[in-house]
Amino acid sequence: METNEKREKNYWGYRIDVKNQDFFFKELEQGRLRQGWGYTENQKLPDTKDSDARKNFSMYNNVKKGDILLIPRLPDWGSVAIAEAAEDWDKGYKFEIDDEKKDFGHIFPANYIGCFNRHGKDVSGNIQSTLKARNRFWNISRLSKDVEKIMKNLEGNKESTSVIENIKNIVSEQVKSCFDLKGFYEKVIVEYNQKFTASQWEDVLKNVLEKIYPGYEIEKTGGMKEEEHGTDLLAVISGLSNLEKYNIAIQVKNYKGKISDDNINNIIEQINKAKRYKWENDGKLIDQILVITSAKEEENPKLIEECKNKEIRVIFSEELKKLIFQSIIESIDLKEIFEEMLRD
Repeated sequence: METNEKREKNYWGYRIDVKNQDFFFKELEQGRLRQGWGYTENQKLPDTKDSDARKNFSMYNNVKKGDILLIPRLPDWGSVAIAEAAEDWDKGYKFEIDDEKKDFGHIFPANYIGCFNRHGKDVSGNIQSTLKARNRFWNISRLSKDVEKIMKNLEGNKESTSVIENIKNIVSEQVKSCFDLKGFYEKVIVEYNQKFTASQWEDVLKNVLEKIYPGYEIEKTGGMKEEEHGTDLLAVISGLSNLEKYNIAIQVKNYKGKISDDNINNIIEQINKAKRYKWENDGKLIDQILVITSAKEEENPKLIEECKNKEIRVIFSEELKKLIFQSIIESIDLKEIFEEMLRD
């Protein structure tokens, strides 16, 4: 039976690949909001079996015409773009791999509304806090009034940035361009590998995740029961009701080089125990993640293939470096560092 009842508008956070800001912004201006993990035809929604591409189902199924999206780091590092869904995304979705980038095939219909400075005077603390989330896509409907206030201030002007806010944007862009990011986290990860034993990496990763995902509860779950659940760390997310819990099982391995077939089988058998385990918080298991602290992705195609078949996500050393760097940025005092540099 059809109903004329108007659907409530929802609000979402949506992340892009910040290494391709210019590309994403030009595409958005043309009504195309792209997403990553779209570099082969078998990643096309909704029929894909690819575990990374399947993570786009949450946006594919939930975003409806008229919903509002905040997109951090677009069009530049200090800004946040606002877009409106032009159609229901499961109806307006297209899959077209960009000829130049060879990626970003997932395309969702959206209209660019404008952008604001993430630290602007009309940006609430709640908005600033949610923009720190590292999720690819998340619901921010509880902040609808805060978002609408920003949008109201944008009326007649697609940018809400003052001269002072533009100064901040320029400075942040120049710091980013002058900073040897790759060299920095290469040195950090070398130090980590030299100083931390295999067992200590669980504590390292717990600390990293707590900095990046402040809204998650990160628990160390090793010990006597690990034989039953095969999980070193458990990330717990609260649902819409605090009574609902969603669990992410994380297994940490300190392998180097190519991982043997026997070890691959043991890893998968171990982490798969999380699916059968009755968790004390009665939470639903929504993801399984394997973290390899030292081995490289290109050295382990078989591990990747076996984990994809079991819907296990693998984080290798390169991605781990980026996570570590993100956690450091959340915890260091840049003001203190700059003051010390000026004194030298």
